[in-house]
Amino acid sequence: MRSFPQWDSPRIFPAIDLRDGRCVRCIQGDPNAELHYDEDPVKVAKRWEEEGASCLHVVDLGAAFGEASSVDAVLAIASVVKVPVQTGGGIRDEERIAALLDGGVARVILGTRALADSPFLARAVQRHGDGSIMVSLDCKGERLKVSGWGADCPLGIQEAIQLVEGAGVRRLLVTATDRDGTFAGPRVDLVRRILEGSRSRVVAAGGIGSLEHIQSVLAVGHPRLEGIVVGRALHEGKVVLGEALKLTREKSS
Repeated sequence: MRSFPQWDSPRIFPAIDLRDGRCVRCIQGDPNAELHYDEDPVKVAKRWEEEGASCLHVVDLGAAFGEASSVDAVLAIASVVKVPVQTGGGIRDEERIAALLDGGVARVILGTRALADSPFLARAVQRHGDGSIMVSLDCKGERLKVSGWGADCPLGIQEAIQLVEGAGVRRLLVTATDRDGTFAGPRVDLVRRILEGSRSRVVAAGGIGSLEHIQSVLAVGHPRLEGIVVGRALHEGKVVLGEALKLTREKSS
């Protein structure tokens, strides 16, 4: 199994969202607002790797929505690329966690069940190690969203951080759901607040539509900022991966 190194500077995580085995994007997580990009997500993954990506972010949207899972496509990506892959979307039992990690995924992202069942989360961290388990905090304003972003979580953001870190989690994916896929810009204030209010390494997602947006997140300058997810902007050419990677290299120099 591949693993994520402890990088000393933030990375760009190119995003591949899957539905029915296809590469798509759903604006703000709305299943009825789907953009279709490619029938072959493995080809897309290889392209990002060839263009210099040091990691990939793969989301099984179908599973998150309660539809058919694209787990076969996730595992196909993990088996072909040499860079570490993190994946989330509808992962709510130990069997799926084990199948993904055994199949070559480096890190699984848990959400709905993790926030509702801290013993389950603690067992997953104990069994697989904190480097293999990440929890997603999907934020719409001050509310956390669960169940494919279709329901509110009863926990507040800080309560959720305390719960997951108490279970041993040390990596958080922070998504501004109302910005996701919109090009409206990231919620830098949210990213900064969660970094300052936690002990975890953080990957930021949602709203990236330009190099300037990426720079605004990098400017947070926190040592535990692990990376930035970029999805639709890469697929539609608003961000060129090589130029985004250059920004991160400049940040580390």
